[in-house]
Amino acid sequence: MKRLPFVCIVMIAALFQTAIATPARIIHLQPQQTPLTVHVEKQSLNHLEGLKKFVDEYFAEKMDEEKVPGVAVVVVKDGKIYFQQGYGYADVDKKIPVVPDKTLFRVASISKLFTATAIMQLVEQGKINLKNPVNEYIKDFQLDNNFSQPITIANLLTHTSGLDVNDIGMSARTQNLLQPLGEHLAKRKPLQIQPPGIISTYSNYGIALVGYIVERVSRIPFAEYIDKKILQPLGMQHTTFLQPPPPSLKSDLAIGYEYKDNKYEAQPYTYEHQVPAIALSTTATDIANFMIAHLNQGRLHNNEILQPSTVKEMHRQHFTSDARIPGIAYAFQEQFRNNVRIIRHGGLIEGFVSQLILIPHSDVGVFVVCNSTSTLDSQFIREFLNRYYPIENKPNLAAAKSLKALRRLNGNYLDTITSQTTIEKFFEPYYFTVEIKPDNTLVYDSRQYVQVAPMLFLSLEGDKYISFKQRKNAIYLFDGIFTLRQKNWYENLSFQILLYKIFFSIFIFACLSQPVKLALIYFNRKLKLFNFIHLPRLLSSIITENQSSYIISRTKLLIVLIAYVNLLFIVIGRLIIPYKQLEFFRIIYGVNTVYKILLSMPIISGGMTIILTYYIFLIWKNKQGRCIQRIYYTVITGAALVFLIFLNYWNLLGFRF
Repeated sequence: MKRLPFVCIVMIAALFQTAIATPARIIHLQPQQTPLTVHVEKQSLNHLEGLKKFVDEYFAEKMDEEKVPGVAVVVVKDGKIYFQQGYGYADVDKKIPVVPDKTLFRVASISKLFTATAIMQLVEQGKINLKNPVNEYIKDFQLDNNFSQPITIANLLTHTSGLDVNDIGMSARTQNLLQPLGEHLAKRKPLQIQPPGIISTYSNYGIALVGYIVERVSRIPFAEYIDKKILQPLGMQHTTFLQPPPPSLKSDLAIGYEYKDNKYEAQPYTYEHQVPAIALSTTATDIANFMIAHLNQGRLHNNEILQPSTVKEMHRQHFTSDARIPGIAYAFQEQFRNNVRIIRHGGLIEGFVSQLILIPHSDVGVFVVCNSTSTLDSQFIREFLNRYYPIENKPNLAAAKSLKALRRLNGNYLDTITSQTTIEKFFEPYYFTVEIKPDNTLVYDSRQYVQVAPMLFLSLEGDKYISFKQRKNAIYLFDGIFTLRQKNWYENLSFQILLYKIFFSIFIFACLSQPVKLALIYFNRKLKLFNFIHLPRLLSSIITENQSSYIISRTKLLIVLIAYVNLLFIVIGRLIIPYKQLEFFRIIYGVNTVYKILLSMPIISGGMTIILTYYIFLIWKNKQGRCIQRIYYTVITGAALVFLIFLNYWNLLGFRF
């Protein structure tokens, strides 16, 4: 969310209501928590024709509905590729079809699973200890530890480092602008805002740092290491971390699209500085080999990439915010479906979305990727699980317990993936609303929940738990690996909009009060036209008016200048930020010169405001001017000071990027 001081009120409201789309996370229903039973017919994966019919019919219906041009899907079972298929087009204009063993897709954060696999290989070799501090393995720069407990590699793998989110400048528009991994990580170090091991906050930087440690310890460039130690042993000949893919693969890379104005618009290829976290390009068939290896205790045919004990350690849960809900393994995220544990990861990058799940209990893996930023990937996974791993025990609305005592859970919740220390907070604050309904259900993220245990809630679909916990003076919501904090009253949209209206009105009034007064004087002198040519004369008049009071004349001038600068900041900001473009996808390329100039305005205004505050003190001390004048000057000064606090809250005061 979004651009509070930069846009009109309607736009602000719309942007603040934008929420991150997260795949469903599923948890096992404990016997003592079992509500009413609803029978769901389970389909068998042993019937290949039934699976093929289901998948074909699903994408035939949903691709057009969701405006997705191309899809690749693969299912592995019992150590082999069980089903794979491509649908639609990799290139819409050229009508190039999706071929599962040929078409490359960008799978974004699924890259993290390869990076985690690589670090576990080094653990096997005794070169890495996951419990050791990160700073032991990086010598050219160091993470700043703001707490007594050091950040470990295990913290990075479970997203519990306590590092703030900082995705600004994580991408480049051209290959020539790509930075070496170590250089980028050294320049873009996020601040540590939480002790490690307390809260899970999804971090691209953290996993990219894991990849850099792989590079440092192995003394092999990261992409080369992955190719030699994982891709080649698994026969993944159509997979690469190189950007763009090498010439032999580049022509097979699918184009990413956005459906806009009734047509597919090709999205630009982005170059990612944080290669280990997001840069992988691969085919469905190649990913199948990776899934088989992880399901088969680290082996594919006669090639081993991990020992069985290492695979087990990598796949087990290493962190959860609440023992009653799923957590995170090493890079893999947990789900449970009807007594079956699932580990997964998703990917999102401009023009591409993807999902990968492993069901170790059944020796089954599923991968789906789309060349359009939709939710079709997560929708398909959910339907697949509903069909082949259904929830048999579903809660009924009648089973809902009274939630009158839990009205305090009502409110807006801020996701911890919102940056706290950079301007990214202003562009991308993710928040959700929790509401207790009269029927005693809880609504969160467009889903209804019933309470099945103290502070534990199960969705009416029976496939997902969330929990709440009070820590100090704050209420936290735990949704799998995602942590949300209930907003304070001053963080709510309604209060922020009210502040915006007050600031805008006061600054407009301050801007117009003196010029209008002087303009009337000029009109009285039969001045026929007032324009900006006369602005210097107006300012001069303000200065020279009432020479008996030097302080008052300077106060008048500062008030006008501060109001003009603040309004200019608002207006210019509004003009350079487009309505229809998610601004975050601009700042991932870094903060340009225009933004830097824009952010200098509050600094200038702040300096003048400090001087103005001193003048107001002198005016009251010496009782200069009339009382109504002193009150007016004080109100304007107070508004300017509060505006600085307002900008500081959104990290817009100074160059915080």
